[in-house]
Amino acid sequence: MGLFILLYTVLGVFSSIFFFIYWKFIHQQKRIYNILRSQGVPCEPFVPIVGQLPNMRRASEKGTAMNYRMELVRKHGYFYGICIGPTIYLVVLEPDMIADIFGPSHVQDYLKLLNIDKIYKPLIGVHNLLVSEGTEHERARKMLNPAFHFVKLQSMISIMVDKTSKGINELLLLSTEQQFIDLQTELNALTLTIVASSAFGKGFETTANAKQIVCRAVTELLEVVEYRSVRLIDQIPIVSKLPF
Repeated sequence: MGLFILLYTVLGVFSSIFFFIYWKFIHQQKRIYNILRSQGVPCEPFVPIVGQLPNMRRASEKGTAMNYRMELVRKHGYFYGICIGPTIYLVVLEPDMIADIFGPSHVQDYLKLLNIDKIYKPLIGVHNLLVSEGTEHERARKMLNPAFHFVKLQSMISIMVDKTSKGINELLLLSTEQQFIDLQTELNALTLTIVASSAFGKGFETTANAKQIVCRAVTELLEVVEYRSVRLIDQIPIVSKLPF
C-alpha cells in the first residue's frame, strides 16, 4: 500500500512539473506565435523551449551573428517573430514602427522584457531610460529631453562629423598595417569618442590608452551579457546568482 502511495506521489509530482512546463513555456508561447501568424507577421519556425537559440549560438561561435540577423531581415523583412529560448519575441526594425513604440503617446502599451533589468544591470545599471518603467522611465525621459533638443543636436553635428572622419582615417591606416580589424571594437571606440566629446565636452587624447581601456571593458561586459543571455543563466533563479 505504501509503495502505491509513493508511486502515485512521484507520478503526481512529475505530472505537475510536466504540466507547468508545458503550460508556461509551450502552450502560452505557441498561442502568441499563432496570434502573430494570424495577423500576417512572418515568423521563424516554432521550436518549444529552445527556439532559435541553437542557430544563434552557432552563428555567434562562428563570428557570423550579424550575417544571421541580416539573413532573417532578407527572409522576413523589417519585422518578424523569433523564439529566443522558451519565449517568442517580435523584432521591429521598421523606423515608423520604432517611432510609434518609443513615442510618448503609446509608452503604456509597450512593456520591456521581463528580466531586462537583470540582463543589463552590470552594464548600465537600472536607473535609466532603457530598462526603467513607469514613473522612473518618465523621470529619466524628462532629464534627457533638454539634452536632445533640436538646437542642441544641431550644435553637435560638427563634432560628430569631425570624430567620424578621424575614425575613418584611423581605420584606413589600420587596414594598411593589419590584415584583421575588429570592427565591433573600433565602432565601439568611435561611438564612445562621439558621446564623450558631444555630451561631456571631453576627449581621450590627454590620457594614454584611455579609449582602448574603456572600449575593452565595454566589449568584455557585452560578451558577459551575451554569454549569460544565450545560455538562459539569468532566467534560472538559483543559477543566476552564480558568478559565471
